[in-house]
Formats: sequence, structure tokens, C-alpha cells
Amino acid sequence: MAVTLTGSNGLFTRLGKLFQVAVQIKTAQGTIATEIQDALNEFDVGDNDHALALTGIKKQAQLSMAAVYSNIRSVAHKTLIEMVDDDDPLPSKDINSALDRLIKQMEDASASINASSYGAPDSAHSGNTGSGTILASTTALSKRTANIRAESLVLTCTKDSQVSGTAGRETFSIRGEMPITDIRDPDWPGGSGASHTIVVTDPSVDASSQTSKNLLTNSAFNSFSTNTPSNWTIATGTAGTHVSKNTTSAKIFQGDASLQITGDGSNLTKLTQSLNTAGGTAGKLLPDTVYILTYKYYLDSGVAAGVLKISIEDAGGTEVTNNGLTASSTISLGAAADSQWVTSSTFFKTPEALTTNGPYQLTLELTTAMTNTKNVYIDQLCVAKPLQVGRGGPYVAILRGATDFVKDDQFVIAVAKSSTGTMQENFDKFFDMYGRGKQLPEHTSGSETIADSLIA
Repeated sequence: MAVTLTGSNGLFTRLGKLFQVAVQIKTAQGTIATEIQDALNEFDVGDNDHALALTGIKKQAQLSMAAVYSNIRSVAHKTLIEMVDDDDPLPSKDINSALDRLIKQMEDASASINASSYGAPDSAHSGNTGSGTILASTTALSKRTANIRAESLVLTCTKDSQVSGTAGRETFSIRGEMPITDIRDPDWPGGSGASHTIVVTDPSVDASSQTSKNLLTNSAFNSFSTNTPSNWTIATGTAGTHVSKNTTSAKIFQGDASLQITGDGSNLTKLTQSLNTAGGTAGKLLPDTVYILTYKYYLDSGVAAGVLKISIEDAGGTEVTNNGLTASSTISLGAAADSQWVTSSTFFKTPEALTTNGPYQLTLELTTAMTNTKNVYIDQLCVAKPLQVGRGGPYVAILRGATDFVKDDQFVIAVAKSSTGTMQENFDKFFDMYGRGKQLPEHTSGSETIADSLIA
């Protein structure tokens, strides 16, 4: 059995009617503020004392208009609980139990609502000393990112190597804007109120399971045995011919060396590092967890062919994939910028059930042969867990640059909503989905099965 979701007496059909009342009120709140201001503008400086009764009442008028929201919430909660319980008695007739049952039924039926879309561009303060970069993702990598708060997140370096920190592992604070908890407020929901501490991700850290720290070993390529990087296996190619230790400083991003791969026009060079394995790295992937895969590469000029791929796969060669996001990065070297360091990064999420076909391994390979005698240099390869801001905000990591950060270096991440899933937004408003750490299954491609048009 399952709750009827749409159609006559469907749950979302009924809730859509309730939410439409709220949508109309929110529109009217904007109108009344404009009309009050227009009225005040009619009184010049000499006569503005005539209109004192209207001064400063815009917010009060808006809140009063939304007094019915408490009634809408009460009806919505009772409707959800009773319809779910009528379908199959709940162990406890409370809103959390009803929401969990609804979400599970929607997942089982591949039912979904329209998703909101967000962006999170970052900007560095013009006076920064450090040249590192920010990675931020608002993509639905977890079941708690549907209701991200649109806000400016301020990241400030609070500890550097000049004080008590470590170079390349500086500490930053993250501060979000204040939340607005009163759903009657037209500016609801405000910010996340987030307050976090995050460290810069340093690829020279080995085999760590901590947030922002590298789970690979020797992926900064500082240690070699002749021309084979320590803790790595050359699966295809020859040490000293296709794979080498580079010590030319211009082609080292950080540290003492970098990995040099030399093309011969035919060899598909391949290196691997096994995870959770002696001789590889003790670091291991956790289930249902978001990670970043990032590295820097430097390309000789004159490379006409070659494709570089770095991925995480199981023993059978199947790449780690979840929610359509794969632990893989591919660079077409013939079209890539040369003679400069370029960063490639991607976010991915592990499945809830990790494969038994282990161990997982990090694979670095040429899937198309590179131009003869030409080189690509790899440095600062890293796999790490980013920090999630707030209860359901973006995932964030800070990457080390050629120049390390110092205290008071600062970034701003401007989280903005580019389109709104109206059903998801109103579920958040009247069921506090953000606060509960829940969200309804959603789609961003327009293939949702429960349309926002039910709010009418």
C-alpha cells in the first residue's frame, strides 16, 4: 500500500491548495510594502509628520497578513499524519514518523518533486596573501541539500604558520548569515547561522579519515624509489621511460618533486594505488559520504594528443558512482592549457553499500596515448571529505596554493538560488525540513512526477 500522492484527494493535491494560500500571501506582502512606501513618498519633508502613523509599519503589516500561516501549518501536519497513518498505521503519530514514511514511499515509487537550483561562486579578498582556492558545491550530493540557504558565507583565516599553525594547513572560520525563524517574515528563511572551523586541505598529509584531510598516501609525489613513486604501482609503462621523478622546480607545484609522465605516441601509462591496503594507503572510503577528487597538472607545449584520466574504481574497474556523480576526472591534453599549473577538481559521493569487489583503487592513466617525447606533470593529488556548511548547506573545501595563507586572508561564497522548486520550498516552510535534516526526493531535469503546478 502507499499514500495517494496526486489526483483526486491526493496528498500533494491537498497540500498544493494550502500552499497556494501562502504563495498568494507572500505576493501580497510584497505589494503592501510597496503601496505603503508609495503613500509615504507623497508627503514631502514639510508634511511628513502627517504620515507618522504609517512610518515603520511595513514589517508589522506584512507579518499580520501572514497570521494564517499557523493554521496552514496545523492543517498540513494533520493531513500528512492522518493520510500516512490511514494507509499503514504509524508506530507513532508524529510529524517526523509521517515524513520518514512519505519519503520512503516516494523513493520506492521513484516519485519526486521539482528541485531548486543554486550557485556558489566564491571571491577572494583583494588583499589576500595566500593563493589557494575554494571549492564549493551546491549539487544535491546528499539527502540534505535541497533547502540550502541563500547567503554570503565568509571564510576568514584565523591561524597560520606565523602564529601556531602549519604551512599549507591553515585554519579558517566559516560564518553564515543569521537565520529568520518566523515563517511569516517575507525574508524567511534568511541564512544558515552556520559557524564552522575548517583547515586547508594539504595533499602532503597521508592516509587520514578526517574532514578536509587526504586519504591517499604520497599523492603529493615527494617520495620515489628511483623513478617509481612510493606506495604506487606502475601497472602499464616503464619506470624511467614513461614514469619518472621530476625535480625541475618550475614543474613542481609544492614540495620536493612531482610525477612526470612521458608520452611515446603509443603507451597507455597507468599507475594505481590501492585503498585500505598495506603498501598502498591505509585511507579508505566510507559509505554514503561526499568527497573531493582534486589534483594539479602542468603540460609541455606542443602536446597534440593524449587523454589523462584519474578515477577511483573497484577491483573490477567499475568507477565509484552515486546520484550520477562519478569519482573521475578526464583531461583532453591536446586541448588543455600548457606551460602553467591547472587545477582539476570534482565532487563525488560513495554509494550507501560499498562494493565487496575490493579493494578500491585510485587509478591515474593515459586512456589515449600522449604525443611522443612530451610530458605531463602531476602534483597535489588528493581525495578528502569536504565540510558541509550548516545542516543542509553547500560542501566546501579550501585548497592549498603556491603561496600559503596568512591570518585574515578572506573569501566570500555567495550562495544564490537561481530557480525555485515551489513544492520543496513550501514543504520546508511548513514542515521545517531544513531544521529536521530531511528533504523530499527531487529532480533537477524537469522529470519530476509531482508538479509544482499543483500549487494553484
